[in-house]
Parts: sequence; structure tokens; C-alpha cells
Amino acid sequence: MSAVATQGPGAADMFFVWLARALRAVRSTGRRGLALTSLGVAVGVGIALTLPAQWTSSAAFIAQGASTLNIPSALQGLVASVGITSAKEYSPQFYADLLASRPVLEAAVLAPYRLPAGDSSVPASYVAVEHLAKGSLQMQLAAGVKRLGERVAARADVRTNIITVDVTARYPTLARDIARTLLTSLDSLNIGFRQQQSRQLREYFEGRVVDMKREVDSAENALLSFMEQNRVAGSPELQMEQLRLQRNADLKRALYTTVSQQYEEARMQEARNVPVLTVLEPPNLPIKKSGPPRRFIVVVGAAFGLALALLLPSLSSLRDRLRSAVDS
Repeated sequence: MSAVATQGPGAADMFFVWLARALRAVRSTGRRGLALTSLGVAVGVGIALTLPAQWTSSAAFIAQGASTLNIPSALQGLVASVGITSAKEYSPQFYADLLASRPVLEAAVLAPYRLPAGDSSVPASYVAVEHLAKGSLQMQLAAGVKRLGERVAARADVRTNIITVDVTARYPTLARDIARTLLTSLDSLNIGFRQQQSRQLREYFEGRVVDMKREVDSAENALLSFMEQNRVAGSPELQMEQLRLQRNADLKRALYTTVSQQYEEARMQEARNVPVLTVLEPPNLPIKKSGPPRRFIVVVGAAFGLALALLLPSLSSLRDRLRSAVDS
């Protein structure tokens, strides 16, 4: 026995079915339903036209870390014991979260933006664009950060390490410029993290170079003093003591050479440790609006008016029953 597969109704068919039911419901309510439905449509149109247009600009990038110091295993324990580690690599999700953090958003809120010629030829801040210039500067900044945070979406792909950011604003050029500012601010913050780590390593090795130089001098002076006091070959005990002092001096010199090399490398790393964001897709200039959903708002308004028309008879009946109960 063969089964016959049936295909369900499509989205267009379901829409026409819903529309037919809605028209029958409006017809059943008479003039009151038509009036309330029309009122709901008018309110929806008014709200839809009042809301400003929204444009979304997208960008994609990869956070490139700088090369780390090749610290020998003999020194890694010493470095870690003072709370210093080599340059740390952060996950893509870290950069996605950092992109929506307060320091990055504040930089974007405070930056000046040039609006379309029809609105203003003078650069304005995000607070001014969103008409949030009320209260103290701290209140304006907090309101701007909150508003922008709601319109910035960042996500990370752990498989490809690609971070994607979407910025929504009133104007297409504004959305693109805000996205650019966010990437620039994130890059600067990332540079600060890396340079701070390199500076800590450089300061640590700088102190170790001074200490190791002092230890080398002490070991060599001890060996020199022993050799001056024992110029003639003596007993095996003296020879063993000389070998021990020689071995200690050689070890101190080897450690001093290693630490000096790490210090020089840390100095160069601090100077050149400037990681950048590899932008795969620069912020684009959107050509289509991303919102608001005006048609949906009008449909919701019409549905609300129709629902009110359908509920009015029930509400009137309930009111009459309550009034009769109270009178009796």
C-alpha cells in the first residue's frame, strides 16, 4: 500500500485564509467593527510613520594577536611567581563581548558624526542625534551608552574566529560611521592590553638583569679571591672547591646572558607589539531600511481594533449583568 504525501498550505495561502476570516469578522460586527478596525489601522499608520527609519551596517573582522615572548622554561616559573604572564590570546567571544562593553560604547557615543546635509552640516554626537541631551553630562552619556548598546549586536564564530558586528542607526552613513568608530575603539583597547603586558615583562626582566649582574660579580669575585689565595696547586679538596666556584660563576653568567636577551626582546616587543584587527568586511553603507516593521505595526493596529469590536458586545453584556445584580 503506497502512501500519498500531501503538501501543507503555503504562507501565502494561510495569509489569504486569515484575511478572509478577518473580513468576515469585521462584517459580523457591523458598522462598529468597521469603525474600530479603521481606527486601529489609522493608529497603526500614525505610529508607523512616527517611528524613525532604521538602517543597519555590518562588518566582520578577526582579532590578530601579537607574537609572544619565547620565555625559557627555567624562567617561566619565576615570571609566573610575580603574577606576570606572556602576552595572552583572547577568544573571539571575548572580543564580541568587549565590542559591546561600556568603554568601547562610550568612545562611539562621544565621537562626532557628520549627518546628511538635509539635517545638519555640523558634526554632532550620538547623544545629540538621538535627542538625549537632557540632564547632566553623566546622565546624557549613560543614556547614549544604553541606547547604542541596544542597537549594537556582536557575535563570534568559534570555528572560524570571525567576529561579526551589526550597528543600527537613524541614517545609513551614521550606522556605517558608528561601526567604524567601534572597531577603532576596540583596536585601541586591544593595543592597550598588549602593551601593558609587554611593559610588565620588560620591567620584570629589567630588574632581573640588575640582580643577575650583581650575582655574577659576586660569583666571579669569590672565584678570583680563591685563586689569588691558592696560586700553587694544592690538595684535591682545594681543586674541588675551585671547580665548584668556577661552575657557580659559569651558571650565573649563563643565567645573566639569558635574562639580558629576554630583557632586550621584551623592549623590542613593547615597541612593536601593536596588534590590529584584520577587517574582513569593512562597515558597509546600507541601501535598504532594516526597520521599523511598518506593515506589521499597521496589521497589529487593525487586529487590535477588530478584537476590541468583537469584545465590546461581551463587555456590554457583562456590564448589564453586573448592574442588574447590584440593583436586585
